Amino acid sequence: MSRAEAADLAAPGADAPARPNPLWSLGLLRNELAVTFRRWRTLALLGVLAAVPVLVGVAVRIETGDGSQVAGGGGEGPAFIAQITNNGLFLVFTALAATLPFFLPLAVGVVAGDAIAGESGSGTLRYLLVAPAGRTRLLLTKYATVMVFCLAATLVVAASALAVGALLFPLGDLTTISGTEITFTEGLGRALLIAVAVALSLTGVAALGLF
Repeated sequence: MSRAEAADLAAPGADAPARPNPLWSLGLLRNELAVTFRRWRTLALLGVLAAVPVLVGVAVRIETGDGSQVAGGGGEGPAFIAQITNNGLFLVFTALAATLPFFLPLAVGVVAGDAIAGESGSGTLRYLLVAPAGRTRLLLTKYATVMVFCLAATLVVAASALAVGALLFPLGDLTTISGTEITFTEGLGRALLIAVAVALSLTGVAALGLF
């Protein structure tokens, strides 16, 4: 062995694997988001979630077609469901409350499970595992993708409910259950915060479905 070859072997980090480029990780995240939101199952789940506020709004509209009020707060549903006829913004809160126990966790669980099982079924998981990102970064990227879906799903429910509420019921300043009067803009901001809180509450479901 020559001295030059010995020096090359002794050089620290000569054979060390290259660290993954952060930009490559961002590209992986963009790719995961594109793949997830292009799957027909994902689009179908978002469609079902968007349909729930439509059904609730139409049901309330039919129930109150004769000018009567929907019963609420008496063990028959959320207390604010009776306020939908007065302000369509309450349909956002009702839709989120209706989808949180079953529809949203089901949708998140399906997408989270498909993040790994889908890759394994299509035969592309083995190629991702040997990618420069590594297994840990790959799992974190998939978890971030599922969390983006959680936020997208809750926003789809909120946006659908707001659109249906605007079409079927009046919009304007509203009075909360506690009796506080707030403007429509402030109420819209609170609805957005509630949607974000609902999305964050699904982090455990996303982790269980993924890991």
